[in-house]
Amino acid sequence: MTLSLLLAFTRQDFVDRYSGSAFGALWAFIHPLVMIFIFTVIFANVMGARLPGVSSVYSYSIYLVAGLLPWLAFANTLTRSASVFLDKRHIISKVHIGLPYLPIYIVLSETLTFLISLAIFMVFLLLSGTVPGKTLLLVPFIFLSQQILAFALGLLLGILNVFLRDIKEMVTVLLTFWFWLTPIVWVPSIAPQWVQYLQDYFNPAYQFIHAYQAIFAYGQLPDFAGLTRLVILAHVVLLGAWLLFKALEKDIRDFI
Repeated sequence: MTLSLLLAFTRQDFVDRYSGSAFGALWAFIHPLVMIFIFTVIFANVMGARLPGVSSVYSYSIYLVAGLLPWLAFANTLTRSASVFLDKRHIISKVHIGLPYLPIYIVLSETLTFLISLAIFMVFLLLSGTVPGKTLLLVPFIFLSQQILAFALGLLLGILNVFLRDIKEMVTVLLTFWFWLTPIVWVPSIAPQWVQYLQDYFNPAYQFIHAYQAIFAYGQLPDFAGLTRLVILAHVVLLGAWLLFKALEKDIRDFI
């Protein structure tokens, strides 16, 4: 797949998402703006929610948004990649496309959405006087690591979805459980020690979510050991998905 074709897919995907609406691409700014406003007003001012160990009135709102934005990028990339081969079969049947590279346009599209949301979040942090320091420089690395994992899992599930169409629905259900099992709306310290241990070693989403929350909510460096495990896992899954595709490539094209 050429770079120009990949960028064309990305652009078309972003345009199609808001086609037919009166505000068009403005919804990409409106959605995160409304979300951040609601979390700030409801949790900080109405419910008076506070983050343990942090004095800022907006601490819990920042903690919540810092975890929710990357989760949405990760979950959307994974969900959409899991059905990409079937969704694009009308193109695949007409144009010779390197199938393992096809989900990359979804990664790029969700990255653009994340960057817009992050920019609005940064404006809020600037206005509230809670902008992190140099630790912000680690955000691109964390995001790249999580999206490699999302791409790898999406590719793996996308291959399986060609043969078992229930995979897409299963992914939606599993991601719902995964969301609530990951400390995005709750704080790890409220859970028993064994739950924290399981999070640290068996929940890859915890590694990148916790890293964002450490940077934005606590102003601390993330756990580099956990991020290392995340990077290793992402590349292992990616290698596994690639090998599976190579073994089933002919069957995949026939089934599509």
